[in-house]
Amino acid sequence: MAENRVDPTVAGLFLIGFITLVFGIAGIQMFNEGFGVSALLDAANVLVLPVAFIILIFAYMAGKAGNAFAVALFAFIAVALFGAGVLMNGEPLLFAIIAFFFIIYAIVALLIGAPKLLVILLFLVALLFLFIGFAFAVNSGGEAGAYCLVFGIFGLLSFIVATYMAVALATQKAPVF
Repeated sequence: MAENRVDPTVAGLFLIGFITLVFGIAGIQMFNEGFGVSALLDAANVLVLPVAFIILIFAYMAGKAGNAFAVALFAFIAVALFGAGVLMNGEPLLFAIIAFFFIIYAIVALLIGAPKLLVILLFLVALLFLFIGFAFAVNSGGEAGAYCLVFGIFGLLSFIVATYMAVALATQKAPVF
């Protein structure tokens, strides 16, 4: 009997697409309705922690399937989401630190020859976290709203890239370049 291992990369990318979509919609909604960090913190505390836990499970499953890069990617994203949901409570410097590590991870991915879309996704998520940090740093007025709009846009772009990669990998009909 042959052993069949399922690579959870597709499911993990769909989940990353989902959570970045939530951040994107939240940013745009906060821009439209006026800035309110409590709404983002409430969403993070309710949604981000379960998603972080599920992505951590996907990291474990990717390890069982022998996909070392997916293990590292999913574990890193799970830790970033856990930090966003529990450790940060709107602390701008911690968002900047996570953004910095996403940039480092993107550079490493580029150097090891990872697909360019993955590198782009990592940079987009870095910018998403960075602009969330900027919004918390300003925390009032129109300037904070502008940062919310920008992180909303980066959230939506991250959603598009992650979802495209998931669909391309699942169907094997579209290129992942």
